[in-house]
Amino acid sequence: MVSVPKRTGTKTSAFGSSGRVNHDSTLFYASKLYEGLPKEKITEYVENPIPPEFLDKIFCKSSEKMEEIPDNSIHLMVTSPPYNVGKEYDENLTLNDYREFLRKVWSEVKRVLVPGGRACINIANLGRKPYIPLHVFIAEDMLDLGFLMRGEIIWNKGASGSSSTAWGSWLSAKNPVLRDVHEYILVFSKGMFSRGNLRRKSTISKEVSNSC
Repeated sequence: MVSVPKRTGTKTSAFGSSGRVNHDSTLFYASKLYEGLPKEKITEYVENPIPPEFLDKIFCKSSEKMEEIPDNSIHLMVTSPPYNVGKEYDENLTLNDYREFLRKVWSEVKRVLVPGGRACINIANLGRKPYIPLHVFIAEDMLDLGFLMRGEIIWNKGASGSSSTAWGSWLSAKNPVLRDVHEYILVFSKGMFSRGNLRRKSTISKEVSNSC
């Protein structure tokens, strides 16, 4: 009988890891880099039903107050908020007022998401004189509200972007500017990384996972 040594997992080291197998990142997440950031709070998984009369309906109203939706009832929120740039539906708010308006929506989103539920926000940055990094401000506000940031998706829109020069004025290099050909999809979760013990049967099979 030949004994096979148990393969131990990798872990955070002072010189990094060449591979990651059953990786233990405890030391990394215990570092001072993570001080002050929202921490995962393991809570009981709760999922409240949405009243049947509100299912499969579109509500033409602001999401600042979603009284039709119970606490802890939504698994996924995806939005591209108004950009406050003079469209018919905009109110020409200051940057601070605009952020406060969005914070009201994010707070309401946090209320209706189940523990571990995801929030995905599609946003582009604005202007050039100066440049307004809206994705940074939104990430800051979501973290302040206790959301856990899970990552960001870069949506490359270069293939569909309109043609223009980056000189600032025709055939002049005195004020070159950068062109954005991308938008962001910021991904967050509420309170926990996982949605806990779901009461639904998984539809993921070995056949499906192997074909992805």
